[in-house]
Amino acid sequence: MRLTALSLAALSLSAALSVPATAQEAPRFAIFSMNQLVRSSKKAGAIFSELEITGKNLEEKLQAKGQELQALQQQLNSPSIDPDKKEGLVKKLRDVEFDAKKMQDDSQAEFQRVQKRVFEAISKIAGPIVEQLAKEQKLQIVLSDQAFQLLVWGDQEWVKAFTTEIAKRLDASEPAAAAPAAAKPAAPKPTAAPKPAAPKK
Repeated sequence: MRLTALSLAALSLSAALSVPATAQEAPRFAIFSMNQLVRSSKKAGAIFSELEITGKNLEEKLQAKGQELQALQQQLNSPSIDPDKKEGLVKKLRDVEFDAKKMQDDSQAEFQRVQKRVFEAISKIAGPIVEQLAKEQKLQIVLSDQAFQLLVWGDQEWVKAFTTEIAKRLDASEPAAAAPAAAKPAAPKPTAAPKPAAPKK
């Protein structure tokens, strides 16, 4: 069972809720949180750490390139700049700006590749446990918490209970061969690769 396909899951829940009570009993469902899993499971956190390390390395490279841009900009803005060197600095600044833009695009692509691989690895080991627990609880559907971003209120204990049990069972299962020996991250936010600092004009 895949842990994605949020739109389909939301539509399925909506359709189930729209069926008259006389025709079908109230739907039984639970909410799964990937972010909660990587925070509470040692195995999932170890796999996710690859994404955190990748993001940190990419950010350091982008920040270094941003500092290079700022240094060149400061030289150009200096009142004591040698007029004979100004044209060369302008050309160099343009070249570094081009390199920074390419580095940003490449970093974003690299981050997304690692993110996809990491999430697939976590889904591979957690998916069967999610399916087994769903069957034990006689659930009809398991939704990702990302499908409830606009939810005004929810019983947090109930919301977290399903993933908490998944984390316990995952860590109690046999060691995952795919998990790297890196440290577990503090808080996962796998959204996008960082941007370089913009040069001061």
